[in-house]
Amino acid sequence: MRRKPYQALFIRLGLAVDRATLQACPSLRFIVTPTTGTDHLDLQAAHDAGVRVLSLKGETDFLDGITSTAELTWALLLALLRRLPGAHHDVAQGHWRREPFLGRELKGLTLGILGYGRLGRMVARYGVAFGMKVRVNDISAQALARLGEGMVAVELNTLLAQSDVLSVHLPLDASTRGFLNAERLRLLPRGAVVLNTARGEVLDNAELLRLLQEGHLAGAAVDVLPGDAHWPEKVPADADSASAALLAYVRQSNRLLITPHIGGYAEQALHSTRTFMVEKFLKELSGRTQS
Repeated sequence: MRRKPYQALFIRLGLAVDRATLQACPSLRFIVTPTTGTDHLDLQAAHDAGVRVLSLKGETDFLDGITSTAELTWALLLALLRRLPGAHHDVAQGHWRREPFLGRELKGLTLGILGYGRLGRMVARYGVAFGMKVRVNDISAQALARLGEGMVAVELNTLLAQSDVLSVHLPLDASTRGFLNAERLRLLPRGAVVLNTARGEVLDNAELLRLLQEGHLAGAAVDVLPGDAHWPEKVPADADSASAALLAYVRQSNRLLITPHIGGYAEQALHSTRTFMVEKFLKELSGRTQS
């Protein structure tokens, strides 16, 4: 790789910066990414190279106005329970049938929110608006102090056992990697639905597939798979076996929906986050110049 004289690198999700990239850019001083997650970056290598990483992580006030991922979560839920992809495809094939697409109403179902941060709060409010019973779990007492009307905080095993719909909103870190393991997933009641628009690494995708195949889960919808932050445009041949198995299963079953990490990929969200990060970068430069 040829050495590059760049001092600042603006990068989106789907493009990765590793140690080799940093070594090829010895003049680099900033990496700017308009994302909350930074798993597409080698943070240790950046630290070792003296490169400052600027992201949306921790920008709570700004992010409270970005609703795209929460909206996608709800779109996936509605599409799954009302069997919209299959119904659309059936009409496109020239049919006009109702019987294969019997759906389920949301009203009266229990929505479990795992992780009551920014996105968890948004999705919980949608659940209340749709007449669902909303149950919430989070390790932060401060977060749970902000429960909205119609929401009840419960301990983890209770949340899993009661959730007709489980929506996952955990950040990815050492404590949440593999958090929804096989044992915890099997606490979900028969006929439950799982939504994951957080990070693919927070749940056991092999067990998720087994539960779908066994009929224990009625459905699942995911916008994320392990390692997808490093996938440019196409699923790589070396994708982990659980992801490969899910991608094979989605071709066979209408009980699984997979989208390509498009939660934050909405026109308004892109414009707002990119503008915010440019302004954050300029403020950082201004501060350094003044000091």
